[in-house]
Amino acid sequence: MKIINIEDINILEQKTMVTVGMFDGLHVGHRHLLATLREQSRARGLAPVVVTFDRHPRQVLFPDVQMPLLTSREERMQLLETAGVETVVLVHFTPDTAALSACRFAEQFLCHKLRMEALLLGYDNSFGSKSDNDFGALPDLARRYGFDIMQDDAVTVDGIEVSSTKIRKALQQGNVRKANVMLGSLYSIGGRVVHGRHVGTGLGFPTANVRPDDASKLLPSAGVYALRATVDGRRWPAMANLGEQPTFNEHNPVLEVYLIGFEGDIYEHKIKVEFVDRIRDIMAFASADELAEQLSRDRETAFKIMQELI
Repeated sequence: MKIINIEDINILEQKTMVTVGMFDGLHVGHRHLLATLREQSRARGLAPVVVTFDRHPRQVLFPDVQMPLLTSREERMQLLETAGVETVVLVHFTPDTAALSACRFAEQFLCHKLRMEALLLGYDNSFGSKSDNDFGALPDLARRYGFDIMQDDAVTVDGIEVSSTKIRKALQQGNVRKANVMLGSLYSIGGRVVHGRHVGTGLGFPTANVRPDDASKLLPSAGVYALRATVDGRRWPAMANLGEQPTFNEHNPVLEVYLIGFEGDIYEHKIKVEFVDRIRDIMAFASADELAEQLSRDRETAFKIMQELI
């Protein structure tokens, strides 16, 4: 897959069919859109091009408000490549970019630089400045420059139209099963194993304290989860405590992962955890022994869930 910065383009040699979006999470709706892009561009003899941004527009427009993301930029690029995208044009999103109306953005970048002959929009897709909103005037621009506008169909899950916003909401509610169905894959977080307080070791459940690689990645709501963990290329059934540790009066949220059946030292190793299902809420127990008994039950539940997945 070719990744080209928009500022490095003078004008492309081949005429193109373009779709524009953030593609956070690359969910099933995005994948349907990309499949349509491949099919329609091939039928029209055009080069398929995905235009996306180096950071989420909300991170520029509202810098003081945390914007939790489903995927880092690197993860998005990997997912786009896996989805069969041939060319990605990356736009550096700045306040100047944010000020461009839809027609100015399309004219400046898509028409002049990318030689666009067809624009494919997602079912709820729009772009351009909200304060200078001329998105509705795109058909007039299309007639002037001679490009077609197409709109993809919505993809629904249980009657709900899939969107990145709805996936974020599901994760924030702890409903990882619903989020995974909309994503079309297991929601994952990559990180590094660091030293913690070693509380789990004392309980007979040595855990990997995971520091996420990307601080902007969305963490599901606090709880105990069944996971699939990958370390050094090998997958393990796992469970995680995500949140506080009220039994030990620890209130700094952590992501602690217990690999079922694993023995060894993985400190400073890279780890990827994929959320499969939520087992229960975080609870305070009267004693460490009570917590250990509950963790034994959680391990059985997590292992059963992972066996069903396999």
